[in-house]
Amino acid sequence: MKIIQSFWTKPTFKNNKINSTDRNKGGWLSKKHNYMSWALSCLQLRKFYEKVELVTDEKGYDILINKLKLPYTNVSVVLDELNHYHPDLWAVGKLHAYKIQTEPFIHIDSDIYIYKPFPVLLEEASLIVQNFERGFFFYDKVFNELKEAFDYVPQALHDSIEKNNKIISVNAGLFGGNDIAFFQEYTQSAFEFIDKNIPHLEKIDIGMFNTVYEQFLFNALAEKSNKIISPFISDINPSFDGIANFTQVPNTVSFIHTVGFYKGLPTINEILEHRLLTDFPEYYYEIINLLRTKQL
Repeated sequence: MKIIQSFWTKPTFKNNKINSTDRNKGGWLSKKHNYMSWALSCLQLRKFYEKVELVTDEKGYDILINKLKLPYTNVSVVLDELNHYHPDLWAVGKLHAYKIQTEPFIHIDSDIYIYKPFPVLLEEASLIVQNFERGFFFYDKVFNELKEAFDYVPQALHDSIEKNNKIISVNAGLFGGNDIAFFQEYTQSAFEFIDKNIPHLEKIDIGMFNTVYEQFLFNALAEKSNKIISPFISDINPSFDGIANFTQVPNTVSFIHTVGFYKGLPTINEILEHRLLTDFPEYYYEIINLLRTKQL
């Protein structure tokens, strides 16, 4: 199975972090920790997978390849064509990365660190997600906002709510599968959802909209087509308890996802830094040097 990661830099280099849903500094407390997260994520993936590819833009190539020298096995520099999109639409870079795949893949976010390979049965699945998100409260708020503000909402979303009597979504931190045809249909629908509502984005929480067009729409379209989705994690609560338990790796915990608010916790930032220093000191000191000399 091919592993991919994507880095559209426009959301990362906003001047100021406006709210918890944007991706300035990748959501981390500092750009140092964002770069360290990219390094640790890539390096741990390369321990277990021969093919780990990057989809990025020119600036991302300069940072991750020219400067950090991360060992990706292939790089596609194609995401500059998305620069007309609002920077808070941070998942469009991921969407484009899914769209251009022609073979089975798993996309891994840069705030995920693995300490053993994924199960073979997962890699063989048609559609793969990190976990389901059933009835998570924040979806209701943003979906009600966009229903009022937008001209176009895919019917599949309404149908899914009517069928389940609640919003059932997925987490796309780990995301992919073998059904490439479905990913073509899904990404086309997601970009249509975004493009038809560009004039109305400022009426909603744009950052939270990412969870709807990337995650909720994916599940709704899969339901519509009677597709089976295989989750990596069988059950998790809205607080994502236990998913960032760095203190237990690698002996009892083999998967870490510093999802959302975890990246804003000083202790998590400190543990990330310590983990990179311990496991990959040459990359740790190179990042420190590049920042000190203002090359990053």
